[in-house]
Amino acid sequence: MKLQDLKEWVNQLPEEFLEFEVVNAEEGQLTESEEDYWYRLDRPIVSCDVDEESKEVLLLSDPNPKN
Repeated sequence: MKLQDLKEWVNQLPEEFLEFEVVNAEEGQLTESEEDYWYRLDRPIVSCDVDEESKEVLLLSDPNPKN
């Protein structure tokens, strides 16, 4: 995803979403015998940065959450 795509998407969100928390979510699937289980792991974004060398915008999560 390019930053421009993210910016356009964020700008389309309704005003009431402005107080929502932003998290990094990772989804996965566990397969046990014939059944599939889906999970989502959410981690709050604690800071943002720009890596000019790699041309990437970084949304950083806490690597050691206290939960």
